[in-house]
Amino acid sequence: MSGILRNALKAVCSIYVPVRNPLKSAKWWQQNFGLAYAVPYNEAEAQVILKLSDGQWLHLVETECPINNQFPNKAGYEMFRMTFEVRQIEVLYDHLKTTDVQIDGLEDRGSCGINFVFYDLDGNKFDVNECVNVHRTPEEVDKVKVHLFDMLKC
Repeated sequence: MSGILRNALKAVCSIYVPVRNPLKSAKWWQQNFGLAYAVPYNEAEAQVILKLSDGQWLHLVETECPINNQFPNKAGYEMFRMTFEVRQIEVLYDHLKTTDVQIDGLEDRGSCGINFVFYDLDGNKFDVNECVNVHRTPEEVDKVKVHLFDMLKC
């Protein structure tokens, strides 16, 4: 390289989420998303560290400050700070519909995939995405879209 770094950042390895009660929050993430502890609970640091399926860590960090993990974009839409990539988005969506997890707007974002938004116990907003056109055959994409979007019409 000629002194200029190119694409030096490889991946996100840890995500930090403000929560009121890390143990209660961890239980919620385990029940709703199947996450497991990455390391034992660290009471001194007042955080739980869970592991995503590809190895990244989700830190649930206790705070007493107001929790506001969202921000408005220029148009005024309340943005989320991160999007989780998933496979079989319809399975997760169907599962979460049977729980007390708050879910917003299932969307077909075309080449960006299918997304929906959910909120954790502390009101932190997260996005979920599957690029179905990349990971599935055209026939599978059609089935997923019929399953997810035709059931909304009922």
